[in-house]
Amino acid sequence: MIAATSAANRHALRLSRSIDQRISVQFHRSFASRALPSSPAIIDGNRQTEKWTSAFAAVALAASAVAWDALGRNRSIARMEDSKGGSTADESDKKGDAIDDGDDSTTILNWSGTHSVQLASGTYHEPETVSELISLVSHAYRNGIHIRPVGSALSPNGLAFDPRGMVGLSNLDKVLDINKKDMTVTVQAGARVSQVIEALRPHGLTLPNLASIAEQQIGGFVSVGAHGTGATIPPCDEFVTGLTLVTPSEYGVVKMTEKTHGNLFRLARLGLGGLGILSEVTLKVVPAHRLVEQTIVLTRDEAKKQLNTLLKRHKHIRYMWIPYEDAVVVVTNDDENHLPLLGPGTEVNDGKGGRKKIVTEADIQAKYSRDEQLEPLRTLLQTLLKNAPDVSIDEDTINGMGFGDLRDLILASGNMLDPDHIKRCNKAERDFWVKAQGLRVLPSDELLQFDCGGQQWVYEVCFPAGTYGLPSSGSMDFMEELLREIETSGIPAPSPIEQRWTSASTSPLSPASVGINDVETYHTTHSLLSWVGIIMYLPSEDKDPTGYRREFITQAFKDQYCRIVRNVGEKYGIMCHWAKLEIDDGDEDQGIAASVRSRLGPKVISKFNAARDMYDPKRLLSCNTIDWIFDRKCEPKNSR
Repeated sequence: MIAATSAANRHALRLSRSIDQRISVQFHRSFASRALPSSPAIIDGNRQTEKWTSAFAAVALAASAVAWDALGRNRSIARMEDSKGGSTADESDKKGDAIDDGDDSTTILNWSGTHSVQLASGTYHEPETVSELISLVSHAYRNGIHIRPVGSALSPNGLAFDPRGMVGLSNLDKVLDINKKDMTVTVQAGARVSQVIEALRPHGLTLPNLASIAEQQIGGFVSVGAHGTGATIPPCDEFVTGLTLVTPSEYGVVKMTEKTHGNLFRLARLGLGGLGILSEVTLKVVPAHRLVEQTIVLTRDEAKKQLNTLLKRHKHIRYMWIPYEDAVVVVTNDDENHLPLLGPGTEVNDGKGGRKKIVTEADIQAKYSRDEQLEPLRTLLQTLLKNAPDVSIDEDTINGMGFGDLRDLILASGNMLDPDHIKRCNKAERDFWVKAQGLRVLPSDELLQFDCGGQQWVYEVCFPAGTYGLPSSGSMDFMEELLREIETSGIPAPSPIEQRWTSASTSPLSPASVGINDVETYHTTHSLLSWVGIIMYLPSEDKDPTGYRREFITQAFKDQYCRIVRNVGEKYGIMCHWAKLEIDDGDEDQGIAASVRSRLGPKVISKFNAARDMYDPKRLLSCNTIDWIFDRKCEPKNSR
């Protein structure tokens, strides 16, 4: 066995005590979770970001005015304005003051800038050691003090937030053991995924799969059921082989494995932080490997016809649908040493009388230069800026931006709720991807995480899609219906709508769960699940001085876009990703919580509540979402 430790991670949460800090922290979110010395690369990155911040700020004032005028043309949004009576800049300032009230309270803002929580002095804790955590939880149990666990605050819905009291684990971030014989790694729950990957790298190991972002703390990573993509690869909770819970109960510290606790272990590894505070997690690892990534653009009809073949041919695959465009960006990833013969690369003799695929320099050579790839986006941005004569962004700044930054600025340069503006953005993005088609080869951890764009609302659902051997038509039927509803309703849906696939999870609370089973069957081991995620981007607070744009985008996303997904998805048996499930205090009208309860079924609800009775009898770990779904006797506490 090999012992290893990670660097301290004392700032995984983006905490702030003033509005200026909140804006700065949110914009610099790429560096927010790192407590690292300033390397030349980071310093240069921050300088470039400062230039872009100035550019975005210049656009903000003009774009806010443009958006306000344009909103009058959108009748559904206008009704929102009339019913709410608008909001003045002074009122927005008061909202900000409520967050920064000058006392010793702590405000936590989530990664996507959509939720925040304010905790009174003495109700937020960051234990330095496991012993401190155990003492804290024991004290909370004896005195009935709320201690909701939080990781990197990455969940778009603020799942870990609760104003009654929270515990941050950013100090408990050690990599404790790397066991090459058992192919496992044991870490403290506050260790970030990226830290674990770096600790594994010198030993030629890595994690089996990743979600799109690697800044999650491991505790949150598994507790909410994070997932990557791959028809034979389950969500990440399935990689957990052991865990340690610190519980506010008479049981105290509980160590669990599949062998010792069975279904209780399966409930706890994806337990939403509701059964105890994870202090240690043991995960499966795999040999480090490089992946060959291929990006192609298909028509919708081609994507539909080729799906079953692509799912079986490639280790990882995701579709990125572009609303209002007959284009689907298909991204596949395969082990460099096990490329499918009908996949990308150059076919050669394998030295054993057969054939194999390899990737040569000629295969990797891009057909278009970076400037040619980005030209559609730059052209659209320059066109949009002509309509804002008071805004000036120099050409060097524009040319220094990558795809994600250009897209964010293009969206913010117009009315983000105007379907025509979104259509222009989506067309430019489609033209970019057509020129960006090709191959690249990198370590798996560098390709399985990717840029998710700027601040955004996200809603992602999961539903059954047959089995690996016999996929159903559900994946494509769902997308056809969803796109038809979006495009006939004129929803300002930005690109992409992302679709991924996984195998099933045996964790009962997983959206990809096959239920509570004591015996493996073909169905439990070969089920195929499809995940579909929609987004609406938000201008950051410094790009939206009045707050109008964020407010209207939020309402349009929740009241129109998400409702369409739920309506279309009802017959497909959808369940929302736990980190993206939005339940407001007025949910009775929408029935979102009731839908989740129905999808889980009474047996799972009963089993989870029985586990809560054991390990959190006073409900000190609960939050708004858990209260709504599992304990309707409780009055939910809104953390917004």
